[in-house]
Order: sequence, then C-alpha cells, then structure tokens
Amino acid sequence: MGAARAGIRPGEATIEMADMSEARGLWDRIGELLFANELEPTVSNFDICRRYVLGIDEALVASVDQAIARHGGLTRTAVASLVALHSRAIATDEIIRFAQQARAKADEAATVIGEAQGVTRRFADALEAGATTLATGAGAEVVIADLLAETRLMTERAWTAEDRIRKASEEIHDLRTRLAEASVTANSDPLTGLPNRRALEARLRLAYDAAKEQSRTFSLAICDIDHFKRINDTHGHPIGDQVIKLIASSLSKVGSDSLFVARYGGEEFVVVFDDAEPEEAMSRLDMIRADVAARQVTVRRTGETVGRVTFSSGIAGMRGRRDTSAMLKAADEALYRAKSEGRNRICVA
Repeated sequence: MGAARAGIRPGEATIEMADMSEARGLWDRIGELLFANELEPTVSNFDICRRYVLGIDEALVASVDQAIARHGGLTRTAVASLVALHSRAIATDEIIRFAQQARAKADEAATVIGEAQGVTRRFADALEAGATTLATGAGAEVVIADLLAETRLMTERAWTAEDRIRKASEEIHDLRTRLAEASVTANSDPLTGLPNRRALEARLRLAYDAAKEQSRTFSLAICDIDHFKRINDTHGHPIGDQVIKLIASSLSKVGSDSLFVARYGGEEFVVVFDDAEPEEAMSRLDMIRADVAARQVTVRRTGETVGRVTFSSGIAGMRGRRDTSAMLKAADEALYRAKSEGRNRICVA
C-alpha cells in the first residue's frame, strides 16, 4: 500500500508538539507510513518519514511525492535514494560549528541542572534541620519563618532554572532546524539538481551492503560527455552548462526506481543500476545513449545550433570486485576504452 493510499499527507502536523497527544499522533502517522510501504523502522527510514509527515523539507516532500506518483508507494530502493540525497551530512566546517554551538547549549543546560540540584540539596538540609529543631519544641516561629524564606527562594530559583532550560532547548531546536536546512544543498548539485558526489558515495555504500546481505548484485556506469571542451570553447560555458543539464535530464528520465543518477563532477555522471548485471545495465543505458545521439541540439533562446551531443560510458559490475572503489576504477577504465574506440559508445569492464 502506498503512502497516498494510507491517507498520509505532508504538513498535517506541526513541528512544535503542544502536548503528548500530538506527539503520539505524530508517532502513529510515521509508523503508518513505514508499515503501509513495508519499510523497516530503521533510523534513516524513520527520519525520512518524519520529515515528510511534518512537511519541514520541501525538497524531500517533492521527492517522496514523485516516488509515490511513479510507483504507487515508497519502495526500499526509492527510500535508499532519498536517504542518500536528503541525508543530514553537511560540510565539515558546518558540522564543527553546529557541534560547538550545541555543546555550549548542552553545557549551559547541565550547569542550570547542577545549580538546581544544589538548591534542592540545601532546601532538603534546611527542612531536616528545621524538623529536628521543631522536634525539640524550641523556636518554632523562627524555624517556620526560615523555612518559608527557603521555600520562596527555591521557588524563584526553580522558575529561573526552568526559563533558562527552556531557552536553551529552543536554541538547540533552532540549531537542528538550521542543520536540516543546510543539508538540502549539501547533497545536491546546484546546476543539475541531481545528487552530488557526496550523496553518490552514501548511495553506493547502501547498494553494496544491501547486495552483499541479500546475495544480489548491482552495476554502475560512468558517463562522460564527448568533446565537452570543444563545446565550451566553441559556444561558451553557459551553453556548456545547458548541455550538462540536458544529459542529466536524459539520464534521469529513463529507467525505474532501481536507477540512481548522480553528477560525479564536471561533465561526468554515475548511474547505479540496482539488482542488475552489467549486460542488463548496458542495454538500458544504450537506449539513453542512442536517444541523446539522435537529437540535433539548439539553444532555444538564441536559435544557435550546437549539433549532436553524445556521451561515452564504461560499466562495471559488483561480482569479483572487493568494494565500490574497485567498481569505479573498473568502470573508468572501460570508459577510457570507449573513448579510445571512437566515443558515443558503451564498454563493459
């Protein structure tokens, strides 16, 4: 059952929980989304569903809706791609900065709690001493007055501590929100909107581990735009950027939920084919290559003719290779062979 049929839509809950019943409602909605789509309640799956239900990440909501529209629900492969693209990994300097700020707020809260514990101990000591004095029957009025003063002081300090802890909690929540916002751009390529190299590395780890655990396989392809330097030199970098976007769009539109496309850098892309041997991956990718090569590319704004744009590719499978680095190396070598054999072709490692 897909998420849409489960009756769950984004934005139906707010970030701030007014009471425990709202928190329980959010928990139930996330659980419904997980189990309606037969997803394991892992930390990453739970986080994706939580952010979707809350509607706090527009890019993620759009990605989930696209997956639901295409497949009728969230498959495990689709969620793995979402985790890779929308994970909370950000740049190292940002991680350090957020961590330092969060640590400072946590230390502040710990200090307040320590102070409150000290006040509580002093109040308990005062109560015990007062009770002992009262038991002797001496100075009752003075003892009671002292205890009332201690009670008033403790109450005031408790209110102050509560206010400081509340403010620290709000600031920590703000840090978490800013961290989530930063992650939107940290894992995507600004030109094409595709997952970037950081997201690709996470996706490859997921694919490799899943294939090993489930005794399956997968393949990957490195695609490189042919004569891209010539395109830049002849037509300029803005046109080169449009060509990159054209290839990115072509690679993204073909295939199914089991195909993941990322910009590897420059004019290179990596395509991940889940549960596919290199021959199957080649067959699917070659349809894209042929479709792209058949077009005459023109610049819509100026009418300038760019001509045919092609790409070459090298494909490597998982079998016989110890890790994803070995797969990438093999695919790169196959790509070099495709280039040397005339370009606009695919070679398998």
